[in-house]
Order: sequence, then structure tokens, then C-alpha cells
Amino acid sequence: MIVTVSSVRGSPGVTSWCLLLAAAWPEELGRERVVLEADVDGGVLGARYGIGVEPGAVSLIASLRHAGNEVAVGEHGREAAPGLWLVPGPESGEQAGSVWSGTAAQVAAQLARDDRVWLLDCGRLSPSKPTIQLAEWSNLALVACRAGPEDLVQVPRRVAAIQQHAAMVGVLVIGKPPYDKHELADFFGTASVWSVAASDDLARMAGHALTPGKARRSWLWRSAVEIAAEVASLAVMSEPLAAISKGSDVERRFA
Repeated sequence: MIVTVSSVRGSPGVTSWCLLLAAAWPEELGRERVVLEADVDGGVLGARYGIGVEPGAVSLIASLRHAGNEVAVGEHGREAAPGLWLVPGPESGEQAGSVWSGTAAQVAAQLARDDRVWLLDCGRLSPSKPTIQLAEWSNLALVACRAGPEDLVQVPRRVAAIQQHAAMVGVLVIGKPPYDKHELADFFGTASVWSVAASDDLARMAGHALTPGKARRSWLWRSAVEIAAEVASLAVMSEPLAAISKGSDVERRFA
């Protein structure tokens, strides 16, 4: 299962919310979670949390080119908590773009067949970037934005663009928007909308929330648990567009 997380503009907290969703993912689903940094503008996970970038996304992608369907995440990621892995991407936009160009579709198809839940930090995802193919194999594409009017007005067009590639698109508004959930859903063009209070300390709190402790008694953790449960429920019910398309191709060939 794949959930992509991206932003429309700026840095509203995509990486932090990938971590929070992974940590708060419902235990009853019984799956390992992997946060994979797939930002073609360059990643921050390795530097922000002091885990480095090698091995990481570069070595994972290289291994998937030769290892068939086997995804040996333990060889390329860091186990941040039991059953929760972090796979950092290149810090350089030039290297990240080069790594994902021409490989995103193959990688996504293999991850979609894996038993784990993959939360992909796609940065500012758009149809012009090679990582849009990750959305095509995702069960849910989540777009994060800030609550300011200058950010909200950017969302409908991006949602519409990603809806051409993803089975289901949701929006996470970070901050207190001047509209209620139903108004936002109508404006964005998707019924799947969440809002959460903003925090000046989001990156640190997200890092601490990976393991049990004081951070898991915060308002942010409670919000993450609620949103992760709803995101998981939607993702479980959704089938990636790319998988549907391949199934249709098979049906046509044997019709």
C-alpha cells in the first residue's frame, strides 16, 4: 500500500506529517510502515534527524532494479521504532531528480505489491515531475497546505491535476482555515479534507512522536492518531489507478 504526501507550495510540514502518519498508523492493520523520501527537489530527513542518507533511497532504488519483487527495506532504511522504517533521500535536488527520473513507475509498482505501508514524502508534487508516477500507484494521494488564503487558492488546481493520476486525493490543511470542512471540500474538489493546528515546533515534535513518550500525550499526537485512522480507512478501500489500468489491459487482451 502506498500513500503519497506532497505540498502545493512552500514547506507546510510534509516530511513531519509523513512521520506522524507512519507512527500513528492503526496497529490493528498489523503492517510495518516505511517513510520513503521521494522529493526531487532534495530531501531533509537525513540532515534533520542526523541519520545520514546512505544507505537510503538511492541504494533502495538501485536494488529494486535487480532484485525483482523483493524489497529489503532493512538494508536501506533506519528502524526508528519497532516496525517503522525511515529511508532518507538525496539532499541534492540534482541527484534526487536524476535518481527518480525513469525509475519512479517501476519502483512504485514494486512498492505497491509489498506488504508494508509506504508513506512517500514527495515534496511539491506536480504532473511535470517524474514522481507523479508514484501517485499513479498510490491508494491515496494526500496534499498538504497551510491555512492562509494565498495557500488555499492554490489547492483546487493542484488537486484536479493529481486526480488525473491518483485513485483518491485528500487535503490536509495545517493551521486554522477561515472556512469549515464542508466549504473547503467544495472548494478543493474532494470530500477527503482534514485540518490540524499549526506548530512552530512541528519537526521536533514529529521526531519525538516516533517512539512512545511525552510527545504521545500532546495535542499533535491525538490529531495524528485521528487523521491516520481515517487516511488508513480510505487507503484500504482504494485501488491504485495504475493497477486498475493494468487490469483493464489484461481484460482487453483476453476478451
